[in-house]
Amino acid sequence: MNRAARSRHGFTLIELLVVIAIIGVLVALIMPAVQQAREAARRTQCINNLKQLGLAAQQYHDAYNSFPAGWYCSTQDPNCMPQIAFNYMWGGMPGLLPRLDNAPLYNEMNFYTNPFDPSNTTSMSRTMDVFVCPSNRKALPVVNAYNGVNWLMGPCDYRGNMAAGFIPGCVDSNNTGICNIYNNGVTYQNSTTSIADITDGTTNTVLYGESLQGFWADPRSCCVRTTQFRKINQPIVFNGQNFYTYWMSKHPGLVNYGFCDGTVRTVTNQINPIVLVKMMTRNGGEAMSSNEMK
Repeated sequence: MNRAARSRHGFTLIELLVVIAIIGVLVALIMPAVQQAREAARRTQCINNLKQLGLAAQQYHDAYNSFPAGWYCSTQDPNCMPQIAFNYMWGGMPGLLPRLDNAPLYNEMNFYTNPFDPSNTTSMSRTMDVFVCPSNRKALPVVNAYNGVNWLMGPCDYRGNMAAGFIPGCVDSNNTGICNIYNNGVTYQNSTTSIADITDGTTNTVLYGESLQGFWADPRSCCVRTTQFRKINQPIVFNGQNFYTYWMSKHPGLVNYGFCDGTVRTVTNQINPIVLVKMMTRNGGEAMSSNEMK
């Protein structure tokens, strides 16, 4: 019996190393599937966010007979121009707050002054999950500079469809932007676009889409102008600098869009940019099939 007891032994070092190696291989095989499952869940949440924004915009339309504008500015303001918003103006996203179960936040904001007024600093720093795609970031305030001062602002990963394309027959030899169209989308400067104005059909016209950098209280983050020379998920290059303000997402190879009828659809990087332009114009009269919008 003593000899039998002495003959017992545990795992050898080589056996332990083999077991550890097998576990490592199994983990390496399982982790990509886990990551894919997590991304699928985050993408589903992002789609749900766009769905909520679309439904809130529909309720806004029921109340005011139009969708929210891209941004608002006084026509007496010399800076009230269709091609650009300034940070002292108001974007249209705050108008959705009462329809997103955030009426107290809406009532807390002082719309008689600008978003960066001290009376609004607490309000505009608040974050809401519905404005944030979990694939991109967490719903936490982001530091943004205004007049040399750092402010905390609530992020927003969604922008409105401002406009698309260029004026037919126009020649812009100096690249000044005079041939750009700024008001044939749904959300643009002081817009009051109604469903009746969307003659291309609400099922074919984009209302909101994904973008990486923005703030829900900042009018400069309001919307996107689409052109056939840009591709989704690629930055806009200006003066050698990259700007991540076009239609972009952290979902691999795709961007989600909310349409004017309240539906949400996914578009891949392979979409024809000309088709994307058609999806943005509300009354261009273009014929499209569902197969093109992929």
